Amino acid sequence: MNNKTLHYNSVLSAIILYILTASASAMNIGYFENKVFDDEPEILFANNNFNPRTNDTQRLQNALNRASRERNGGVVRLRTSLNGNNKRFSLARIIIPSNIRLEVEPEVILEMRGVRESNNINKTFLFTIGRSNNINNLSPRAIENIEITSTHPHKRFTIDSKKNMPLIYGSQADGNGNSGNGNTFKTGVSRTRSIPIGVFYAKNFSISNLLIIDNHTESVGVQLYPDTDYKDGAYAIRHASHRALDIFLDKPPSDRTAKALPMNANNQFINSSGNVVPDARAIQRNSSWGRTPLKGTITNIRIKNAHSGYGAVQIYGGDWIKINNIQAINGIGVRLESGNGTPNDNINRAGPRLSSINNIDISDVKVINGFTGVWIKPHSKIMNNIRIHNINAIDSGTALLIAKATLCRQCRDLTRGRVNNITITGEITLRQTQYNHPIAEVGRLPTFFLTLADRQNIAANAGKSIRTIGEKDIPRNPSGSRWYLIEPVAPVLALSQLSATRIGNQSPTEGFFPVDYSQAIISNIGLTRTNTIMYREEMRKPNGTLATETIYE
Repeated sequence: MNNKTLHYNSVLSAIILYILTASASAMNIGYFENKVFDDEPEILFANNNFNPRTNDTQRLQNALNRASRERNGGVVRLRTSLNGNNKRFSLARIIIPSNIRLEVEPEVILEMRGVRESNNINKTFLFTIGRSNNINNLSPRAIENIEITSTHPHKRFTIDSKKNMPLIYGSQADGNGNSGNGNTFKTGVSRTRSIPIGVFYAKNFSISNLLIIDNHTESVGVQLYPDTDYKDGAYAIRHASHRALDIFLDKPPSDRTAKALPMNANNQFINSSGNVVPDARAIQRNSSWGRTPLKGTITNIRIKNAHSGYGAVQIYGGDWIKINNIQAINGIGVRLESGNGTPNDNINRAGPRLSSINNIDISDVKVINGFTGVWIKPHSKIMNNIRIHNINAIDSGTALLIAKATLCRQCRDLTRGRVNNITITGEITLRQTQYNHPIAEVGRLPTFFLTLADRQNIAANAGKSIRTIGEKDIPRNPSGSRWYLIEPVAPVLALSQLSATRIGNQSPTEGFFPVDYSQAIISNIGLTRTNTIMYREEMRKPNGTLATETIYE
């Protein structure tokens, strides 16, 4: 096969993928439907004698592979040991094939092997659904018709992501962390990664009835992410020290026939007729970043000891996902965010449509001593049709946080995204039950809304006045130096707009966008301040001065 044929096939795949993604966003695809029927499930019992040498990975993998080959799909059921002495399975990464329902008794604990494994992917993941084994040879088809659940319609089984996941701290220089930040409580960030369930190139899936015991590990309990080659999201030759000098190509850089996109004398992209083409349309994207989950349901998930920046469920990219009855102790209940928005973020370099987040229904989320119930940040993506109903936050930073996108102003391939058609309904509540000490484990944004009591406590602990305290004086939480301990702020941080009466500039460079909160009943219970919604214009530094640069960044 020659280069021309390869290029033709890649372009054709990109066009088909775009059509399918656009269709999925516009059509009513719906959520998970059971398509697996098995009158004789295969039953695996936990080992009678559980010990450090126990490894149940291969026998479970074999059982799932057998069930997948059954005519109407197959069911594998995990039960406690026959002698009643053991309820644990010891598991490294399990690759879930199509047409499977995995049922786990509520009494059963699936222990991630973690440091017992030498291979990093086996340490990090438990179940992967639709993740290609070779990034240079991606699977041609999505994994379909998958369900992971309990044998009881409401009771949860357990994934232990703590026992073999020791919390290790270190520095990180890719935009996700720093080292120390002037505070000696923790150095750097948590580097321990644990992803109990990763959903990638999958269609028609359900994850339900699950308790995750975490250890502030640096990832999310149930993660929805593209199945990609992980290469640059845009076709470009990068200039390491000056983003404005990046050269954008018509084909992947690996293609020897690739040429620079035509430009005029004003450094604007042009078409064959010489007409100016906007950057976002002209730049060619890596279509593998569009291989995202479609048509799924995630319900009745609880996580304990979650990392502040992650939590129970995160969608990095996906369409038609229903998320219901989510509980997080620490961290975030549900997070809708593609990547981190930094200049080297390939998922956002892929442009506003590939790996976007559309048609998401979120309801009944609870967070305790955490960051927020629901977090939304679009970065360079155009998201559409997000419904949020009922959030209950207790002793947490906030119940709902909607932020505008970050922006690298020198990066032509990274524009500010937005969210179109967000509906906030039901009861959005933040309740405070503990006082006079920091109890909410949060990220940086809520620290721009410190209460007077917070400032007074920070100043007293630092031996300073309120007017002289800074970010480095705010106590850190177990997730690492980027993550803070403060008192609850307000039920809603509406940080995609300047104020209740001013949205702000909605251009792709400024990135403000509106959200309608009028259909929600927003309650502030027991907080030292009365605000129910706080906006970007109210952001202040720890010493109380207006955070002007951050407001308009």
